Amino acid sequence: MTQLEQQIQAMTEYFRRGCKGDGPGTVGVEVEHFVTALDGTPATFAQAQALMRDLQQPGDREVIIDGSYMGFAAPKYGLSLEPACQIEISMMPTDHVSEAEAIYREFSARFEAAAAARGLRVWHVACHPTRRADDLPLIPKDRYREMDRYFQTSGRHGRQMMRATASAQASVDYFSEEDFVRKYRAACILAPLFALLTDNAPVYEAAPNKSPSVRTRIWEDVDPDRCGVVPCLTDADFGFAAYAGHLLGQPLIVAKHGQQTQAVGRRCAAEVYGAALSDADIEHILSMFFYDVRLKHYIEIRSADCLPEPWLSSYAQLILTLFSCPKALAAVTQRFAGVTVQDIEAAKKAICHKGYGAEVYGLSAAEQMDWLMQAAADCAAGPEQAARLRPLAELAAARTTLREREYHEGTTT
Repeated sequence: MTQLEQQIQAMTEYFRRGCKGDGPGTVGVEVEHFVTALDGTPATFAQAQALMRDLQQPGDREVIIDGSYMGFAAPKYGLSLEPACQIEISMMPTDHVSEAEAIYREFSARFEAAAAARGLRVWHVACHPTRRADDLPLIPKDRYREMDRYFQTSGRHGRQMMRATASAQASVDYFSEEDFVRKYRAACILAPLFALLTDNAPVYEAAPNKSPSVRTRIWEDVDPDRCGVVPCLTDADFGFAAYAGHLLGQPLIVAKHGQQTQAVGRRCAAEVYGAALSDADIEHILSMFFYDVRLKHYIEIRSADCLPEPWLSSYAQLILTLFSCPKALAAVTQRFAGVTVQDIEAAKKAICHKGYGAEVYGLSAAEQMDWLMQAAADCAAGPEQAARLRPLAELAAARTTLREREYHEGTTT
């Protein structure tokens, strides 16, 4: 067995261990936030650190990276700093969105109060509300410094992605390799619609923004080696091994050996690491790729913009319903059978240009969204779940977005 085959085998086994047992399925949610002073001046690294320390409770475990305080792990969530002081909460997976909703509402109340006490403001938008990306410094983290340097030649929007965007990411379980393939493909196909549904960038590069799905447009021009759609998505042999083999052959940018970060540029993981990949090695490799949908011990859907409540919980409910209800997943699979990687990329470009008027997989984005929201409503587990879907369903029915509403009303928060 060659070294590459051993590496693929190690990653494949890692993915197999991520298969969950029988159960209803869960959703995990991560949300990034911008923080500024009341006059719009971006929070400094020291201010962001102090704010997170205000939120840390006795018993929470602090996280130190490259010698600096970068957040903490609490029993029900973790808090971390992203490249330009975005503060991200990562909530524990749950099979009831009401639990995540309660965690986030309680956290948000404390977050807003702690920020206000320091003369700061928390924002729930997809692009920085007051500054251009070039005006936002990176936090002192070796990984980010090397990524930033690399992205200067891999595409035009790496600086914007790292410094000036904020997302809401949702993760779902997979129960077998076959289940992974089905859900992963469905998530990739639906990603352009999720991006449109959650479009929430009323400001882009410090100016009012009228363009749909700006964060999608940014990600499309960061680095084709690690962003967008996995090229082997629709291959007949797509699965754990194919996903692993693809990642192992792509430029890694940064390797990590224990606590040491090493810039490796265009050398791939298969070259940088030996045959015996540890879980820590694998988890670092996986973290260096930013596809619309990413595989770890769960399937991470990365296409949604940062959202405030109640739209955040509405999105979490949509994802949980679509990916935990066999009827909904089967309907998605059947409706979009034959969609290619090129079709998905075309759908993203069309939505970035025309929004709800775009053509997506042979129909208008509006028609596809109507079908999707109805499929979710039909599979809602009960009245509470159906009600939670309503905030996003109402936006879709009105053919509008939070971006448009906030742009016109000036209510960005």
